[in-house]
Amino acid sequence: MTPTRLATARAAAATAALAAAVALAPAGPVAADTADPYAICPEVYYYVVPEGSPGLDSIAGLILDDAERAAEIYELNAGRTQADGNALGEDRAVLAQWRLVVPFDAGGENVYRGSDPLCVVAVENALAVGEEPPSPPPPPPAYTPPPEDGASPTAQGEVVDLDPDGARPSIDPRLLAGGAVGLVLLTLLTLFWEPVLRGITWPFRAAARARAARAPKRRPTRPGVAARRRRAATEAVAADPDAPRRAAAAHAELLASPADVPARPVALLTSDAGVSAVVPAGATPPMSSWRVVDTTTWRYGSGRSTAPVHFTTAAMTAVREPVRGVLVCLGLEEGGDALVHLDLTRTRGLLAVGGDAGVAADTVRVVGDGLHTAGVRVRVLRPDRPLHSLVADTIPVVSAPDPIQGTVPEPGAFEAVVVPRPLSAADEHVLLDLPPNLLVVAMGESRAARRQWWARDDGTVDTGALGLEVVVRHPERREP
Repeated sequence: MTPTRLATARAAAATAALAAAVALAPAGPVAADTADPYAICPEVYYYVVPEGSPGLDSIAGLILDDAERAAEIYELNAGRTQADGNALGEDRAVLAQWRLVVPFDAGGENVYRGSDPLCVVAVENALAVGEEPPSPPPPPPAYTPPPEDGASPTAQGEVVDLDPDGARPSIDPRLLAGGAVGLVLLTLLTLFWEPVLRGITWPFRAAARARAARAPKRRPTRPGVAARRRRAATEAVAADPDAPRRAAAAHAELLASPADVPARPVALLTSDAGVSAVVPAGATPPMSSWRVVDTTTWRYGSGRSTAPVHFTTAAMTAVREPVRGVLVCLGLEEGGDALVHLDLTRTRGLLAVGGDAGVAADTVRVVGDGLHTAGVRVRVLRPDRPLHSLVADTIPVVSAPDPIQGTVPEPGAFEAVVVPRPLSAADEHVLLDLPPNLLVVAMGESRAARRQWWARDDGTVDTGALGLEVVVRHPERREP
């Protein structure tokens, strides 16, 4: 074979091999990230809601240092279905373990950066059932820095001709008329400035008087301030372990002391200076060391000694057998140094705690722990169960009424049910036929409540008709 034919044969063989390689090659390039089903999830900043978390305003104050930016968090998460099937609604209530998308400048504990957690959960659910991953959700709005101000032509050294035609502007007659009118008004203001000033400022003074007449709006409290106040209340309770005994002794003496109208205290306040009792209006003070401070407050002793109070037992043994009370230490008196022990001896029906979700939940736990410590049988309703699972359908049996204290419950049958969540519509129907010796302690607001308390974000609870504001102590830690 000649060299020319050999070269021609080699070229033909190379062309055939190239054609075969092209035929076996894939039709188009394969994207490197198509094998990753999570690539559709955008990268975001998100916040993991912890247990007992406050509302959306407090979360914004905690991670953004501005409670008014709660609207931004709401816009980023409204309508997004969380892993438990719930979603952020118009009430702006949040639940534990929610993943809330937050602005880019959020920071602090429980704030993370990564793929959208709700999108990741959706992809995992689709892969678990063998379906195609869902189409990616629209990413939350990203931060766009403001554009830099461009340099003006003058700043770049260019000369701008402001009067290209060389014509001098003439004075507008309207400008002259306006100046004349202004001069006349200035002259009148100089001559009659006092009545004119009063007329101008009258709307502002009226608005200021209206604002002063309205009750001041409570500003949201930072979670750190509320935590410090509640920690101080908890430490005050731990520092005075003898307070429950002193309160119980004072309670027994008031019940056993002879009086025209037996004094059943609403609450007992204990401090180093002594013991005070909050009683219903119209009760007759006993013939003992109790002195009247005001219409509903009595104080034991003179109040000038800091020694522990020792109650006598003569009245308790001479009149009748002392009645054991059910006292619950709720926390520290707002604005004072006394521990507040509430008398729940004859409280029946529903005790509802509304307001701030975190403080309300802790208040329900504190009341439940106090009832258990006082010897009351306490049952806790699991979050996934309805109220009628613990409360049987019974017809209330009412004993003969007491003309002073009202209905007398059956002795020795006092029970309590603690509901660590807001009551549902089905639970409200159960409240209409509660047994006479049952106390239900639940979160939220209810028209069927015998006592309605309100929890605030500063760690205090308004006890409503009792007339006391208490800084709630932290619940006792349960053994794992």
